[in-house]
Amino acid sequence: MKSDPLDLVNLRRIAIVRCCGLGDVAQMTPLLQQIRQDAPQAQVEVFLNDNVAPLLHGSVWVDKVHALPASDFASSGRDPLYKRLWRQVRRQGIFDALFCLDLSWSRSLYSRSVRAAWRIGFRTESWKPYFPFNFDVTVPLDYPRNADHTSLWFLRLWAGAADVKDHGFAADLRHLQDREGGRLARHIALVPRAGNELVPGDLKQWPLRHWPRLAEGLLAQKWIPVVLGREGDLDMKTMPAGTVDMLGKHNVTEVSRYISRCAGLIGNDSGLYHIALAMGIPAVGLFGPTAVARTGPFRAPHGLALNAPLACVPCCATTCKVPAEARDEKLRPFCLSSLAPETVCDRALEHFYRFNA
Repeated sequence: MKSDPLDLVNLRRIAIVRCCGLGDVAQMTPLLQQIRQDAPQAQVEVFLNDNVAPLLHGSVWVDKVHALPASDFASSGRDPLYKRLWRQVRRQGIFDALFCLDLSWSRSLYSRSVRAAWRIGFRTESWKPYFPFNFDVTVPLDYPRNADHTSLWFLRLWAGAADVKDHGFAADLRHLQDREGGRLARHIALVPRAGNELVPGDLKQWPLRHWPRLAEGLLAQKWIPVVLGREGDLDMKTMPAGTVDMLGKHNVTEVSRYISRCAGLIGNDSGLYHIALAMGIPAVGLFGPTAVARTGPFRAPHGLALNAPLACVPCCATTCKVPAEARDEKLRPFCLSSLAPETVCDRALEHFYRFNA
């Protein structure tokens, strides 16, 4: 454990390593802004999986983005300690400070192979006796249900290592905004799916049968629903006439630019929801098993999170095991299926009117 704080004046090169989804990139940006303000002369390099790396291209908070194959961040029998990942980082030379933003002991262990004056990261109370950092922040065993936001934990890591105060930054991906296309003043983006190549999101998804009724409610109020995501995310034949089908028509940066033109977004606790918030777009998130306090809007008054008032929320589980208690088993997870389309429509429109007056 280092006894003195980081020498901010003489920091020249900082590496940040993170395995993440689209939303995690947005949640990391308050940390990037804080580092830029406290150590403006330092070169900040971010190492992350290539499917999300485009989100940081062009960001003023980052000097270099290292897009690594997603397979480097996936555990395998041949590489259970992610040596391949850390070999990629080590090849980039010497760093003054290395930040590892993962909680996994196995994913963090070989960060010790990187040449860095400081190795900084998280650990949980369940970690094995040996850990690779000379400065760390301990997170509780119930971290998924913790009342503190993920972005706040990232900021604590920097504040603790550098002995500085939190400057109050929120997520910022405004460099992705479309500054040439016209404003789509009545368009509401709908994002029916969640999850990514590394982490499935089935349990976080509002039932697909609810989206047509939501679209009908929006159309009745003269809004235009636009469905975004990957090809096949939703059967568009079930959607009412007047719905715009944009499934599979954009890459990650293109869809971000499109969202920046919309009046609002409704989605699950998913990447595009967090991207919308980071671009200042009013967004409504439908939360079930995940904790709003940890992954919901962060310092973003234009963000709204809706969840059902059930005792099991948030369970932070990967499968719904709540007793059915006379409920239809097909409705699992009950926390999301009980969010009625009419309620979501009313609450969302009330929220959007506040920011689109």
